Amino acid sequence: MGYRRREIGVRMALGATRQSVAQMVFRQGSIVIGIGLGVGLLLAFPAERLIRSFLYEVHPLDAWTYASVLLMLPLIGLVAALLPARKAASIQPVEALRED
Repeated sequence: MGYRRREIGVRMALGATRQSVAQMVFRQGSIVIGIGLGVGLLLAFPAERLIRSFLYEVHPLDAWTYASVLLMLPLIGLVAALLPARKAASIQPVEALRED
C-alpha cells in the first residue's frame, strides 16, 4: 500500500470519502483472493496424482478438506484485506501529497 499512498491521497483530495477508499482497497483484495482460490482449486485436481504418493490413509480429493478450504481461505483473506483497507482510509491527503 505504500506505493499507492500518493494515489490514495490524490483521490481523497479530489473528494473521495474514506469509505470509498476503503471499499476500493477491500474490493481489490477480494478480487485477488477469488482469483487465487479459483486457480488453486483448478490446479488441485490435476495435482491429485502427484500428491497421492505423499498421503497416508487420506484421499487426495477429500470433500471435507475442500469444503474447509472453500470456507476458511476466503474468510482469512477477507480479514487480511480489511487491514490495508482501514489503513488506506486513514491516510491524510495533505501528508500523502507532501511526501515524495
